Amino acid sequence: MKLYHYTTFANFCSIWIQQKLKFSTWTNCNDIYEREKIYHYSQQSKEYNGKKYPLGVLKKFSQEVFKEIEQYRQISFSLGAKRCEGFASPMLWGQYARDHQRSGVCIEIDSSKIKFPKGYKVFRKKVSYRTNILPTHVCGVNAELENAANLFVVENRNNLFFTKHWHWKYENEYRLISKECQELDISDAITCVYVLGEDIITLQSIKNIIQDVEKISFLNIGGLSLKLQKTKLKDYEELQELIKNYKWG
Repeated sequence: MKLYHYTTFANFCSIWIQQKLKFSTWTNCNDIYEREKIYHYSQQSKEYNGKKYPLGVLKKFSQEVFKEIEQYRQISFSLGAKRCEGFASPMLWGQYARDHQRSGVCIEIDSSKIKFPKGYKVFRKKVSYRTNILPTHVCGVNAELENAANLFVVENRNNLFFTKHWHWKYENEYRLISKECQELDISDAITCVYVLGEDIITLQSIKNIIQDVEKISFLNIGGLSLKLQKTKLKDYEELQELIKNYKWG
């Protein structure tokens, strides 16, 4: 499976040098619904295995759940779709791969070659999109257990981490979530680096950093459909060399 990670030029330089992706704080994501769906406790006591928990206990437990969730980090990717390949989303290029000075890049990764760290739990799944995001209720749990907050988060991870509002469906997101893991080894997993063809400075800089033109492709907006079209840098440079050396007439 191919995964696509959009990032700025500065971030890419760090990623390429270290051959690693950093897990970022999950609570800093740009979706306003993410934090709102984290927890919700009822205004009345709830039962668990025949035992009622008063509002004060559930409120305290909700705070513990929130603290637990804040320890989780994530890495986001995009998946390809039928109408748009993973590297060719104009919205993702504009939203995640551009800063004030230059355009960024899109890194193509072979998921089967990612080196997941041993001994660390990493949840990985495609994000589901819904028109109505419901809060995760803090009920039906044994709030007195020592690790109750952790158990609650793990049991409800699909709704907490892998569900978003349908307005974000264009991202076609695939997430990695972990509490312990800080970085991901992608040293053998990068299959291609995409650069917008309009940014010659970034294209040349990427070439100098990677030094392997086989792994570089640039995208141009072309055709009547105005779609992003891929060209291998190696093929483009060979064509330019032929044109340069061609004896006209």
